[in-house]
Amino acid sequence: MSQTTTNPPAEGDLPAAATRILNLAAQLDAFERLPAAEQERRQANSLRALLRHARDFSPFWRDRLAAAAIDPDRPLREGEPVSELIRDLPVLTRAVLQEQGVALRARAPWMAEEGISVARTSGSTGRPVAVERYLPMHRPLYTALGFIDNRWHGRDSRRPIANVRDGPDAVLPVWGPLYDALGHRGTAHCRNMIEYAPEDILAWLAGLDVPYMVTSPVLASRLAELSLAGGPRPAGLEQLITFGETVTPEIRARVRAAFGARITDRYSCEEVGWIAFQCPVHEQRYHALSASVLVEILDDAGRPCPLGQPGRVVLTALHGLAMPLIRYEIGDYAEWADSAGTCACGRTLPVIGALHGRERSFIRLPDGTLRLARLTGEYWRAIAPVRDYRVVQYSDGQIEAFVEAERALAPEETESLRAMLAKVLGHPVPAIITQTVRIDWGHRWKRQDITRIDTPRGAAGATAATAAPG
Repeated sequence: MSQTTTNPPAEGDLPAAATRILNLAAQLDAFERLPAAEQERRQANSLRALLRHARDFSPFWRDRLAAAAIDPDRPLREGEPVSELIRDLPVLTRAVLQEQGVALRARAPWMAEEGISVARTSGSTGRPVAVERYLPMHRPLYTALGFIDNRWHGRDSRRPIANVRDGPDAVLPVWGPLYDALGHRGTAHCRNMIEYAPEDILAWLAGLDVPYMVTSPVLASRLAELSLAGGPRPAGLEQLITFGETVTPEIRARVRAAFGARITDRYSCEEVGWIAFQCPVHEQRYHALSASVLVEILDDAGRPCPLGQPGRVVLTALHGLAMPLIRYEIGDYAEWADSAGTCACGRTLPVIGALHGRERSFIRLPDGTLRLARLTGEYWRAIAPVRDYRVVQYSDGQIEAFVEAERALAPEETESLRAMLAKVLGHPVPAIITQTVRIDWGHRWKRQDITRIDTPRGAAGATAATAAPG
């Protein structure tokens, strides 16, 4: 597809919003190359400002900070990591965020209510939450970081892109408002990843001739499998920009073999936004975006993990003022890599060496085809007070849903959950609903809400018992 290129407008000719985003991007560019000690100093200043705001305007945080004796104005000691400022603060869990959301709000007098928006998580771990954002701060920062990621990986926003995710079908003239202001006319072809079978998406993609595609790793892997098995091969693909799930070396190799393209991954969550971007030089490493988020990786005792040891990802959104998220545990596991000195890409940001996050899965239908399932916590909580869930599909096709709820479910609630699963999963065989006291996730590094196993249900007693201990 040919593109008409134009010279970018002068900064004085840009809308004020675009100018602000570009100025933010320039500051972030400068931050990522500062000496590590200076990055920590600036990060500590941002953290102190967040703590003061949370103390002054949030009932929840006022009490929690006081109980932990956290002093927002305490200076860092020589060689002390920023995380030490909040080491004694308890980790914020999804359950607490879910139950105490209103008390977490922090409304300063200068924050207009019309500038507040609510982001709802998909609830991929069974616990959907609602997080409030102050858009005049969140939106420019989010856009500036996305702009930087595009520059890191050499993407040209004057070229077309395919956007395959959970959203409406559309053909847009530009990638977004910032690129429109810059005069970059790259068409964005959008396709819903849930409504269409992977075979249909591959055929659609093959007819586009786009260099970039945004999608999830599990769908990228399935499209590559189909192409390698004799399906269409989209011409001209250079990058698959992935999000939301773990990217394994096997997925990267499969995509490269099928399309001759590389995966460039983005690590984010709905509650906080961007967390880390894949290094432009080392595809298995990620740079934590320390100007906007404080990343901690903790062991089961709450201690910082040493290099190479997997641990729980705990985040502090440094500019999340409407509803501060301080030491928020998102349910992922990761590990630090050695980041002494400057990375070969020229950045001094902390390096995450491996991500062991959650991933969604496919349901296998009776005819053998695979369907990507969008099964979120909100579906469950619309019917009953479900806290957590895990769905298992056995090799005989039977589906069993293990459910953790606030109380015993009524028969009509169980029946409604079964009907919901049949509708959402598109599977004609009624699911079995098994209520349990606690979901045992086993190998927590890949916390899949839908798991397929290789034994039939009748022979899988041990697996069922593991998934739903009594």
